Amino acid sequence: MTPAATQKQPTSMTPTSDRRRSRGQLAARFRRIDWHGEEGSGGGMSLMMLGAAVALMMILGLIVDGGAKARALDHAGAIAAETARAAAATYRPGDAAIDPIVADVAARDYLAAAGATGSIAVAGMTVTATATLTARTVFLPLVGIDEFTVTGDGQAHVAYDPGGAP
Repeated sequence: MTPAATQKQPTSMTPTSDRRRSRGQLAARFRRIDWHGEEGSGGGMSLMMLGAAVALMMILGLIVDGGAKARALDHAGAIAAETARAAAATYRPGDAAIDPIVADVAARDYLAAAGATGSIAVAGMTVTATATLTARTVFLPLVGIDEFTVTGDGQAHVAYDPGGAP
């Protein structure tokens, strides 16, 4: 045997280090995805994340403060209805109508106890009340809205039967 023949290796066999190197080179090509493109355009992903964060905060603010406003509207309506009932409850059997002065005192007392402001109007046996509430916001101060005011309306009518039981 000649020395050249003894050194020749089969061509189908490659050293393991060569196989690893070729896989490593292939993996290196696909390992990193460049989100920024060319040099000098860095920070694009950060701006997108900032925009998404601002949008999520706005949606969260609308949900939280919008829900608070809906609850405040419902509460103002309930206070107005109860104010009208309190004013209508001042009716004394035998009177031709509800006394507006006595009804107004009862309404102001109820509104003060409920932490609201408002007014009533008396027309015969019917009392119409308006209640106004102010509520603070949670997220909207970020855009300059610190509080909101809501108004509710309510009505009560005295149904008195002179021959009935009190």
